[in-house]
Amino acid sequence: MPISPASLLNADPRLKRIKRYWVAYSGGLDSHVLLHSLATQRPLPGDAELRALHVNHGLSARAAEWAEHCASHCAALGIPLQQLVVDARPAPGESPEAAARHARYRAIAGLLQQEDCLLTAHHQDDQAETLLLQLLRGAGPRGLAAMPVLARFAAGWHARPLLEYRREALLAYAEEQGLHWIDDESNFDTGLDRNFLRHEIFPRLKQRFPAAATTLARSAGLCAEAGELLDQRARDDLAALQRDDGALSVAGLRGLGEVRARNALHHWIRQCGRPSPSAAQMTRIWHDVLGAGADARPRLGWAGVVLRRYRDGLFLDAATPERELPAPAHWPAHGQRRALHLPGIGTLSLEAEPAGERALPLSRTALAGQALEIGFRQGGERLRPAGRDGRHALKKLLQEAGVPPWRRGRLPLIFLRGELIAVAGLCVAEGFAAAADEDRLWLCWRPEGSVL
Repeated sequence: MPISPASLLNADPRLKRIKRYWVAYSGGLDSHVLLHSLATQRPLPGDAELRALHVNHGLSARAAEWAEHCASHCAALGIPLQQLVVDARPAPGESPEAAARHARYRAIAGLLQQEDCLLTAHHQDDQAETLLLQLLRGAGPRGLAAMPVLARFAAGWHARPLLEYRREALLAYAEEQGLHWIDDESNFDTGLDRNFLRHEIFPRLKQRFPAAATTLARSAGLCAEAGELLDQRARDDLAALQRDDGALSVAGLRGLGEVRARNALHHWIRQCGRPSPSAAQMTRIWHDVLGAGADARPRLGWAGVVLRRYRDGLFLDAATPERELPAPAHWPAHGQRRALHLPGIGTLSLEAEPAGERALPLSRTALAGQALEIGFRQGGERLRPAGRDGRHALKKLLQEAGVPPWRRGRLPLIFLRGELIAVAGLCVAEGFAAAADEDRLWLCWRPEGSVL
């Protein structure tokens, strides 16, 4: 089969607006074939620009030699080359492979713009190896889906236009074109899991099952389809479970049953940009958090987040150290988008239009351009919320609104001439709330720490 990666770029409508393709170019066989084949197929769809980028991990004594090799070949092909240097040393308990991969993609993510697309040279054998690795890690359908052909990445896209090609096809192309490439000695270290599969296991599988790479890659595609169905089910369930404060209904989750609830929780946590809990942790969530009594306040933490239950709400927050509350601040109440950042707490702003679900309408007339004061609970605060009779203790109002105890002390209070007139994201006092036909400013609250 001829190597034609540009066919994917031309066929997928999501790539029609791409202005710049970046080939991740290590100088090895796979990336050299990708770069060379694209260079010979120019102009690319939409007259997109073709560039290469080489990441120097600093892990090999030959790193400078490899960088020079890549620069020489890019110059010969007339392709601009961007070189990135990263610190790929693994953290305690982190595998060298994972550390290098994370460092590489972090650096590349900072480079990509909205109309850019990263191209990597993963092929069908890579896909099969990934599926086997995920099986050995006990992954479910989403993990077994392995690598997608095209996915969102950073501000742009990430495409793998060689996934349908076997490694043998890439090698045949390279030999036919007389290409010269780098052989990274670390690729032969069978102490690394992927290399062990590649050099010790996969050759034996191919002897017995010659089409192993193709059939395993097909299985990955079927798992991807199953994963899409699970995600759609999760989105439908979350639409019914999500509360106005961003929490999930505990009763609603319990009503789904354990299997469906786990699916919804995995999707919810990924939506928040956080790593999924382990299977053992998910079991604890079902039994110890969701299964706790209504008056209990269980919590479970992992990988920088903490999951808490309060009443019927399940809350996911960043597990950041508790910071000292900022000192009271003065805040001009005029103009638009007057943002006030409270370090470790969040950001308040006054907007001409509501921004987000935590926006409250303030009467511009009542404010009269006066400076507001921002503080936090000291105890004993009272106010009369708009539309209610009498003055109420703030403590009681927070309890009625179901604000979790760990968030109450970090909720900004807005004062005017010493009088409490609003609680960020919660309520406005009578006399300061704007009617629908009144000139108003929207008090918008964007908390930090919460991942929702």
